[in-house]
Amino acid sequence: MTSEASASTPSLMSSPAELREHCATHASGLVQIKPKVVFMKIEARHAEPVGMKINVPSSDIGSVTLLEAAALVSLVKLVRPRKIFEFGTFLGYSTALLVENSKPDCEVYSLDLGESHVGDRPLEAYAEADLRRDGDINDAYLRSAQGAVGPRYTTALSANDKARLHLIHQDSRRFDPAAQGLDGAVDIVFVDGGHDTETVTVDTANARRMIGDSGVIVWHDFNSGIHGDVTAFVNQLAKNETIVCIQHTMLALLLVGQAGRDFLDAGV
Repeated sequence: MTSEASASTPSLMSSPAELREHCATHASGLVQIKPKVVFMKIEARHAEPVGMKINVPSSDIGSVTLLEAAALVSLVKLVRPRKIFEFGTFLGYSTALLVENSKPDCEVYSLDLGESHVGDRPLEAYAEADLRRDGDINDAYLRSAQGAVGPRYTTALSANDKARLHLIHQDSRRFDPAAQGLDGAVDIVFVDGGHDTETVTVDTANARRMIGDSGVIVWHDFNSGIHGDVTAFVNQLAKNETIVCIQHTMLALLLVGQAGRDFLDAGV
């Protein structure tokens, strides 16, 4: 996978003030920021250093990088969500990250297909070269790995953290946020499930329902070298929305309502 910026991505912004000014004067388009912009916001809000709890990154394909993990944690610290929803539990790496770095009363929901989608092909039969060149093969492997291995990074969570984590086993295309009481109740949605256009479209529509008029949607695999549907979807969305992408990551953010304003106002 690659996180190189696409040709349509504008020049880098190096400070929170640049980002804030741009978002105040532009109703749509892609905005690229240096990772330090997020960290500067953390430093400006907190007088003391802000800690984070993180596992050693998974060596398996499909997980987030250390830089992406740090950016996600910083977003959680800045937004201070009441509820977080994740599409795509996979091995539970980002799931545990979201749980352990949110407030003790924050409810975290994570959805994936579960063990019912273990494939007939053994995981060891997949060649890494194929996983890195073909999005369909990559997704088939990810589905099988999630079903066979499960969210192993969540097993070490404390009893209190496990009590506020809700694992949902379901095809996200048939997920109904209202059935979980989540319409308008979620502050951060992390979209990192199926990478085809249909799934990303449905997951994003449900993400919009869950955040209502205030919240942050984060997509993973934006500008991935193999999951082109995600990039195409986000680029299309950027024709009508301001999308913030973080340099050297595959993260793209949509900031909505008060949560977005709070994020933009945090920091220098």
